[in-house]
Amino acid sequence: MLEYFSFTNKLFKSSADANQGVFKGIRVLDLSHVIYGPMVSKFLALQGAEVIKVEQPEDGDVWRTGTYWDRYWKYSSPYFQYFNTNKYFIAIDLRKPKGKELIFKLAEKSDVVIENFRAGLVEAWGIGYTQISKVNPKIIYISCSGYGQWGPLRFFPSWDLIAQSMAGVAMATGFPGRATYKLQDYYGDFLPALFGAVAVLAALYYREKTGEGQYIDLAQAEVLMRIMHEWTYISVTGKEIGCTGNVDPTMSPSGIFKTADGRFIALAIANDEQFLALTKVMGKTELAKDKRFRETLERLKPENIEEINKIVEEWVKSKTEKEIIELAKKHGFPASRVMDDWQIVNDEWRRERGSVVEVKDEMYGEGTFPLSPVVFHKTPGKIKWLTRPVGYHNRYILKKLLGLSKKEIEELEKEGVIGYWDNRVGLRPPPYYDIEKDPIFNYNGEEGAGN
Repeated sequence: MLEYFSFTNKLFKSSADANQGVFKGIRVLDLSHVIYGPMVSKFLALQGAEVIKVEQPEDGDVWRTGTYWDRYWKYSSPYFQYFNTNKYFIAIDLRKPKGKELIFKLAEKSDVVIENFRAGLVEAWGIGYTQISKVNPKIIYISCSGYGQWGPLRFFPSWDLIAQSMAGVAMATGFPGRATYKLQDYYGDFLPALFGAVAVLAALYYREKTGEGQYIDLAQAEVLMRIMHEWTYISVTGKEIGCTGNVDPTMSPSGIFKTADGRFIALAIANDEQFLALTKVMGKTELAKDKRFRETLERLKPENIEEINKIVEEWVKSKTEKEIIELAKKHGFPASRVMDDWQIVNDEWRRERGSVVEVKDEMYGEGTFPLSPVVFHKTPGKIKWLTRPVGYHNRYILKKLLGLSKKEIEELEKEGVIGYWDNRVGLRPPPYYDIEKDPIFNYNGEEGAGN
């Protein structure tokens, strides 16, 4: 086994500096905004896809100025940075006919189009699947909405909180007898976006075999419903699982417990062997002989879960976090400290594996960001650059990809077909950065001048 781990360590670390991903050569036209759609394209961008994000001139994506408690990172929204790494930013006014013409030209040269507006809206704008597929029949077009492109709820708007509620996630979250609540952050966007990225890859594979493009209808609430098991349980037993708090109803004992030094520890005992190891460490081997606890199925009865958890809770109170972790390692039962954001960012294990990396960006300087959780040893991908201001890549994309001349681009600027940022935090370049000396923003058509 030592030879194997030496092999994997060398295999994956040797590719850490590679700058190409597995999706190199795939071009994505990203018409989406906020979180749901942009996360689909982000998964692809981290692995090398060329993602062109289209925004409205001046204002850009609304999430550029959306951030927790009005806190910004280097004059930019931390969330927007997270959702949009490795993308090209072009600002086109879709209300103008020439703006739509540019979209069609870009779509003609793309493999994938992503949008996440209300059902039918982009179709009404004239850039939906039926219109785009006429200029590019091989396009993979994915519409990411709350309830899908057909059905009685298709016109209803949706956000993360709405999706979590509609899918039953919020109802199952919380403690028995207390008010339910949503999962923190935006899992109603993140998880459906991951399914969306997988769907795009499946469609690309289908196109590789058949030469045919495809339209993908992704409904946020449906994805979340499909990762919930409660409705299956209810249909079989006629009973609701209900809120289980920190307890995993498939493992016992399980939960999050407070230690003697005021920290929190998570425990999850999956089988009899692990339970026996825990009882020995606790000095309570008699529990392994008690008919309520000696077998896994008996321990999973709600009344027995409650009883054994009380015993474990009292034991945890007598030990420090470090003591319990060391005992778990030595005796082989699952336990983990409950980590906060600061601990995760500075965690040596994550740093070593490259799931948390320090990024040196030409515009924003140094920052800490998560990398893709999937590692390919030949094509690992990387964060090549962070976000850029509204319209930053206009000249680069229009010249290099569409072959427009300087004069043609200037004319589009005069007509308001394309544009740049408004003078607001989150939209403009950071004030310490000299945009007039930026070779990409001022791209003159020379090959090799890209990021």
